[in-house]
Amino acid sequence: MKRLNQIFFKGLIVVLPITLTFYLLIWASINIESLFASGIHFIVGKELYIPGLGIALTILFILLVGLLVNNYFTGRFFAWLSKSLEKIPLIKVIYNPLKDLMALIPGRSSDKDKPQRVVLVALENMGVEVLGLVTREDLDEIQESSKVTVYVPFSYMLGGMTLIVSKDKVKKVDIPVDQALKLSVTAWIKASEQSRG
Repeated sequence: MKRLNQIFFKGLIVVLPITLTFYLLIWASINIESLFASGIHFIVGKELYIPGLGIALTILFILLVGLLVNNYFTGRFFAWLSKSLEKIPLIKVIYNPLKDLMALIPGRSSDKDKPQRVVLVALENMGVEVLGLVTREDLDEIQESSKVTVYVPFSYMLGGMTLIVSKDKVKKVDIPVDQALKLSVTAWIKASEQSRG
C-alpha cells in the first residue's frame, strides 16, 4: 500500500502542474475570446469568424499599443493619459497599484522606478533573513534618506509585504531580479540548472 501511495503521488506531482497550466491557459483563452467575439462577429461577420481570432487580435492590439508608445508623438499622448488616470479618484485606486506592480517585471529598462537590486534583509530578533527587491532608494515622503523600501514577495504569489529598513541593514545579493522573483514565488523549491549540474 505504501508503494502504491508513492507511485500515486509521483504521478500527481507530474500531472497536477501540467493540468493546472493548461486549464488556466484555456480559461484565459475562452474569456478573452468571449470578450471580443461579438465585436469580431459584427466586423467580419459570423461566416468569416474563426475561433481564436479574438486572442490573435488581442495580441496584435497589444503589439500595436507598444509600437505607439515607442513613437515620440503618440508616446506623449499615452504619458498624458497615464498621468490623467493617476488623478481620477476611483480609477487611481486600481490603476496606480497595477502600474506599480508592472514595474516589477524584469526587462523594463526605461522604467526609472524598476527595482535595481536584490537584497537580503535581516529580521531583528528572529535570526532569519528574507529575500527582497529594493523598490525605492529615497523616501522623500517621510524625509528619510537613510532608509530604503524593500518588497518581499510571498510564496506562490499570495501577496507580499513592503519593509522600510535602514540602508545598512540590507545585504546585496548578486542574482538577477527575475531569478529572485522565481525563487521567492516557488518557495526556493526549484533549484537553478547550474546548481543541479
